[in-house]
Amino acid sequence: MAWLLDRVVVGILPVLPKPLVGYFSRRYIAGTTIAEAFETVRALRSLGAMSSLDILGENIEREEEADRAESGYRALLEAIAREKIDSGVSVKLTQLGLKLDVGGCQERIDRLTARAAELGIFVRIDMEDSTVTSDTLRVFRSLRARHENVGVVIQSMLRRSLADVEQLAAEKANIRLCKGIYVEPHDVAYRDREIIRRSFVELLDVLFSGGSYVGIATHDERLVFEALALIRRHRLRRDQYEFQMLLGVAEPLRRILIEAGHPLRVYVPFGEQWYAYSVRRLKENPQLAGTIARAALTRRKR
Repeated sequence: MAWLLDRVVVGILPVLPKPLVGYFSRRYIAGTTIAEAFETVRALRSLGAMSSLDILGENIEREEEADRAESGYRALLEAIAREKIDSGVSVKLTQLGLKLDVGGCQERIDRLTARAAELGIFVRIDMEDSTVTSDTLRVFRSLRARHENVGVVIQSMLRRSLADVEQLAAEKANIRLCKGIYVEPHDVAYRDREIIRRSFVELLDVLFSGGSYVGIATHDERLVFEALALIRRHRLRRDQYEFQMLLGVAEPLRRILIEAGHPLRVYVPFGEQWYAYSVRRLKENPQLAGTIARAALTRRKR
């Protein structure tokens, strides 16, 4: 019965008390401030993991929100350099106004990437839902024509990804490869989990063959196994790839990879916009969502 409650509660997450969601999702979030995020990065470094910092937020609705997001990232970049934090940054372009004005978004991310380059910081352009895939890749290519410290994300669930990866591999682009989490139309994305896995492995093979540096972003041990087989087949050195995971997810597998000597980076999200991200993570983990519901029921009984 517990598993049934876990799955049922996923649908009612938005009506659960916000503080309760925050309490149980805190393993996925490094706080709301830069100082709190830096504490997490230092702790991960002590465990042998690299980091990429992500200020939570996406799909803003006003230009002034995009300007604030740019200011937030600029402050983060300066703080990383000032405090000598070993971390890159990850940016969602809709947070910088991609859906409002592509040109304005391009200017904001160009300024941030240029400053990051001056400070020696890598910038990862996140991939969002399929409505912005083409614009995201266009912005990425424009950035890469001027800056070397930039990479982008490809999702193996999208049907278009093989064609995108073949071109990106030819360009030797720096790629973060993940399955993808967005709910997409069937004509846009695969829905069968095994097909998504097979797509992931094929895309990774194409990228390795083309000489791309790849962030292998997965918590799926089956895909970790397949990735390790490809690493051996392509005879890659440890400086030619890395594994990537989200904060608070698959920590035992993360430890196994680090102890085996593989480079591994943890994505560290933080910021005031923690709630939407938390709900998304909890929907991906019904067991944890069920724990929240049972805690809520216990409080009510008291």
